[in-house]
Amino acid sequence: MLSIDLKGKTAVITGASRGIGKAIAEVFADAGASLILLSRNKSLLEQVTKELNTKYKKPIANSLVLDVSNPEEVEKTFSKIDSIDILINNAGVHFTSSIKDMDIEKWKELLEINLHGAMYCSKFALPKMLSKKWGRIINIASTSGKYGEAYSGAYCSSKFALIGFTQSLANEVAREGITVNAVCPGWTETAMAEGILHDDTYARLSGISINKLKEYSLEAVPIGRYVSPYEVAYLTAFLANNHASAITGQAINICGGICMH
Repeated sequence: MLSIDLKGKTAVITGASRGIGKAIAEVFADAGASLILLSRNKSLLEQVTKELNTKYKKPIANSLVLDVSNPEEVEKTFSKIDSIDILINNAGVHFTSSIKDMDIEKWKELLEINLHGAMYCSKFALPKMLSKKWGRIINIASTSGKYGEAYSGAYCSSKFALIGFTQSLANEVAREGITVNAVCPGWTETAMAEGILHDDTYARLSGISINKLKEYSLEAVPIGRYVSPYEVAYLTAFLANNHASAITGQAINICGGICMH
């Protein structure tokens, strides 16, 4: 019988305080993994950690406050972690803007978090994986990394690049027992998605009434609903376990049929 067993594995999850990251933490805990949860949001991070440790009546999760866009901080934080078997690069942000009105500093900040942060974390996690000839790196990308969307230039650029980074790193470490994959959610039930659907700028630039944004977004999803964060988490957990050892360099959609390539 197929089961997802992560017992004995230590998983580091960035952006773990809410949304997809929190769901991944919960699913990985159910599969038996020990967790290191990372986020900039100290209060939410501590709350998630407390909930998990209370549920399992033992300290299965530890938390460390981390801004993944700061390479020195990433190096320092990862030096405190004794063992890393699985790295989930989930931390990410989004904002809406036309290119002609783009705030250059916001563009740089988004790329630092969404793209550079994944590289920094991978760089400092890899030595711990290489030493044991086993590892999983899973980057939470997006269908926005497979087709360009108007007014999401920074976000799309970061996710296209993240998929390229995934493929490149997968080839580097393929013979070292380490797989590297990307998971590409579409519209998902998260605070980020809710923020977009209540964004006056997005509505104005798209020429859609803000009251119609959710209806419009649902019309684009063939299955007629948003993806649950837990559906993304279960796919991520499968990629992290031994059954997926031949899957590497892939960017796997979980989007209700929005993107089929």
